[in-house]
Amino acid sequence: MASTTIPSSSRTELPPGLTSFEAEKQKEVERSDSLGQAEFLKLMMAQLKNQDPMQPMENGEFLGQMAQFSTVNSVGEMAKELKGLSDQMASTRMLSSGSLIGRSVLSSGNYGELAEGRPLDGAVRLTEPVDGAVVYIRNAVGQVMETFELGPVGKGDYPFSWDGALAGGMNAQPGRYQVDVAVMRGGKTEAAKALLYIPVNSVSMRGQDIVLNLENGANVPLSQVSTLR
Repeated sequence: MASTTIPSSSRTELPPGLTSFEAEKQKEVERSDSLGQAEFLKLMMAQLKNQDPMQPMENGEFLGQMAQFSTVNSVGEMAKELKGLSDQMASTRMLSSGSLIGRSVLSSGNYGELAEGRPLDGAVRLTEPVDGAVVYIRNAVGQVMETFELGPVGKGDYPFSWDGALAGGMNAQPGRYQVDVAVMRGGKTEAAKALLYIPVNSVSMRGQDIVLNLENGANVPLSQVSTLR
């Protein structure tokens, strides 16, 4: 926008130090990163009152300045409304996610809990076909308590469940057990990923994400959960 210099004949009517609308506006910009509505209107009135009679401000220029201010002001108000809406949506998601407490999610891990009346459930996740696979469930000292065997299978998730039953009609004590998976492919044996159903103890927010805090101490973003029961 072209600078509108105030004629010498009119400068006596201005406040001390005010020589042009542009100069005063620049001072305002230096004092603050944003120009408020009251300050803008004050400067606009000073500009209209002290414009050069020989070169009055064009209607288009005046309307352009007003439109520019209106646009900036509207964008600011819209940003505030959008932030308020975002905060409200986050609160609603947090409240609704409370219904997940007590349910179980399929999560990566090698340790699961065998509880009274609740089996240790999980799945073997294979990313490609194998010649066979074995699930080993071990106690705290590494003793194998149960095994589950898979024959030749393709990629996918293969569930297993252990209710604590042992050979001879005995039952294992409730507690923490280790789960390992070994797969055979091309004559070689290698480890595979074990997935276990872990109960959700609580939920929390991390930024805009809902995080599930699991019984085993793991924290899993809800967006990464593939299976829930």
